[in-house]
Amino acid sequence: MFSYYAKILKVVDGDTLKLDLDLGFRCHIFETVRLARLDTPEVVNYEATGIVDPAKSYIENNLPVGSFCVVQITRQEKYGRWLAELFYLPNESDPMKITVNPRCLNDELLRGGFAKSYSGGKK
Repeated sequence: MFSYYAKILKVVDGDTLKLDLDLGFRCHIFETVRLARLDTPEVVNYEATGIVDPAKSYIENNLPVGSFCVVQITRQEKYGRWLAELFYLPNESDPMKITVNPRCLNDELLRGGFAKSYSGGKK
């Protein structure tokens, strides 16, 4: 498992994000990560305003584009995305402060009912 300081570039859906990962020594890589241990519905429902995805909305409200986080990457999944545990503190950009008393996005999505537990395999 590897830990990286990262910046949110895009929230793709409720369990997939595009990140700017800081590898250290002024080296950065842009990667798509999938939040580990959970699955969120791709499309929850339709309304007059369009598609409503509560998990994606939750992430965008708590970690808008440009927010900083710390991710622990374990391995690649079958579609090439890296599985990640994502840790953050609202409005905090210092990785040391984030790691002291972080909020785990993965756990929040599960506890809030935005996601279901998922460990791989068929859904």
